[in-house]
Amino acid sequence: MTNYTFGEWLQEWQAYKQKRVKPSTYRNIEMIIRLHVPSELKAQPLEALTVAQIECALDAVQAERMRQYTKQVLGEALDRAVKLEILSKSPMRWVESVKHRQNVGKALTRRERQAFMQKLEESPYKPLFEFYLWTGCRRSEALSMCWEDIDFDRKVLYIHGTKTEGSERTLPISEPLMDVLQTLDRKDEGLLFPFKADTVTHVFKVLCPNHKLHDLRHTFATCCLECGVALRVVQQWLGHSSITVTSRIYAHVLDDFQRQEALKLSKF
Repeated sequence: MTNYTFGEWLQEWQAYKQKRVKPSTYRNIEMIIRLHVPSELKAQPLEALTVAQIECALDAVQAERMRQYTKQVLGEALDRAVKLEILSKSPMRWVESVKHRQNVGKALTRRERQAFMQKLEESPYKPLFEFYLWTGCRRSEALSMCWEDIDFDRKVLYIHGTKTEGSERTLPISEPLMDVLQTLDRKDEGLLFPFKADTVTHVFKVLCPNHKLHDLRHTFATCCLECGVALRVVQQWLGHSSITVTSRIYAHVLDDFQRQEALKLSKF
């Protein structure tokens, strides 16, 4: 067996993954290893890595979702080492599972949307935030989108999802979305929105302090359902892994919609 340190193996595994995953996925892997694997853990000999050391590193990751992603990345890297017989066994087998409690966000009300759009008028981020409102994209999905991902002839977007295989999807370009795209300065092979993710989140919080950026995605989905778009279609547009996920997250919207539909029975 080769005498790797954990950090050395992670570097080699990164190079292996770079040739096999989408650029956006690779950037996420690189970011997780850079920010959430401490130097003292990287300095450990691969064979001497312990469950306690890994759990300590995971406990230091504050956000539950990011802790879950970090565990997944480390697990894949160590499994690859075992497969290549560089490591005799992976300590990840005994690391405690990381549970993520999904916090359902809240959509902007009509009045909040109007106030938000007014604040956007002089902002260079206006096209980006309008793009979120008209597509329901996740933050990273919009920021990684290139001009080549848009088929203007067919009027569809190709969204490269960042979570499940189902999140890789197409979305029809609505008229409001087309208006947004036409305001952008088109550059061949370039990004639609060359902004840093953390900056985008910060700017949104300043403009809309009572909401999270992800709430623009909830706003898109809620508007779709209120307009009568079928749940299955909304699931596909959002890139959810199953219709069950969509119905669970937006159960309150569906209940309100069904109550409104029930009022139609009074016309009989």
